[in-house]
This record gives sequence, structure tokens and C-alpha cells, in this order.
Amino acid sequence: MTRYAILAGIPSKSGFQQKSLCDIYDFLKSNSGGAWSDKEILIFPEGVDAELLKFVLRRVAEAGTDFLFLYFCGTENDFGSADGFTIGGEKIKRVYMEETCKAQVTVFDGCRALVPVDDECEKGEEDFGDEGNCVSDEEKQQIAAARILSDEVFGKMRGSLWLNGCGDGGKPLLSKDGCGVYTTAFLEGLCSSEKMLDFVAADRNGRFMCEVAREEAFENA
Repeated sequence: MTRYAILAGIPSKSGFQQKSLCDIYDFLKSNSGGAWSDKEILIFPEGVDAELLKFVLRRVAEAGTDFLFLYFCGTENDFGSADGFTIGGEKIKRVYMEETCKAQVTVFDGCRALVPVDDECEKGEEDFGDEGNCVSDEEKQQIAAARILSDEVFGKMRGSLWLNGCGDGGKPLLSKDGCGVYTTAFLEGLCSSEKMLDFVAADRNGRFMCEVAREEAFENA
């Protein structure tokens, strides 16, 4: 199975990257996330414009990619809409990602919490429920393929799943530490799945947690 992950962020300070972007990377590298290798992950920590994204997606399509995971991390000033979102003020349209490959998931959220670029992102398998299990690279690939390709959501969504961490025209909800509430809850939802990466369930969990956070913020206002 040929797969690629494209992770793009837009930090507000040079030499730093958004923590939510780093959390997504850590998850993908873990066994629970599919044990992705570095050559399968393309990272743009300082942002990506529409033209660069189109170029990368063309190359991904030409490579005969079977599965594509895209994560875009904006700031508290960015917003999502029915046809796309902004990241660092750059408009990214949904149509750019469609038809790139047979199965794809696109996630948009925001984050203002920063970590130094020089810091190692990997947290260790135990943080994602792998309990230090020793698994060969071949077994990891087989497990990842089974978890991703057996997810029935792709058949329902015709191969494309669009997950937006905020409402239409709304802005991403950030926690007190500056991280994206949706991203944190989304990853928790993925980690709770034992047999497959259930993106719909993870999305549902993420939206529920965002609603809880909004209610708490309103009550404390």
C-alpha cells in the first residue's frame, strides 16, 4: 500500500512549530497511528500556499497513492467553511484535495501553542497505548494497512472524508494551553479504536468535546 501524510502548520514565531502539528506527527509514527515512516510524511511547519499544495498533490496522484492523510493547522485567526479553510490567511479549497487518490482524510484545526523546532516530537509508543510492544516493520505495515483499508467510512464518503474542527465560517476552538481542542479529542478518538482507525467516531468525539469546551467557556465568562 502506498500512502502519504501531508502536515501543514503556520507558527507565529520563527524557529517554532505548533504543538498540535507535532501531536499529529507523533500519532502517525506510533503503532496505534499506523507506524508511518518519515519518507511517508511530508511536513510544512511554516505554512503551505495553494500553488505548492497543488504541486504536491499532483506528485502524490502520479505516485499511485492508495491512502492520503492531510492535516492543516491554522491559528486562532483562521476559519473553516463548507468549501475550504484558511491557514495563515491563505485560502485552501476542498476541491484541491478531491480526486487525488482513492481514499483520503483531510482535517483542519488551529493551535497557538508552540514548541521549538529542534525538540524531538516522538513521545514514545506508551503515550498512544502501544505499551512498548515489539513489532517488526513488516508487521507494523500489515497492521496499518488492515486498520486503514478496512475502515468502511471511505465507501460511504466515496473515498474522501472532510473533517473541520470548527463550524461553517467559525474559528478553531483552542484550549487554555493554546492547543486545538478538536485535534486533542480527535486523536483520543482514534486511539480508542482497537481494530480500525474509525475517523467518523473520532470526528464525533472531537466535536462533542468542542461543544463541552464552548459551554464551559460561556459559563465562566
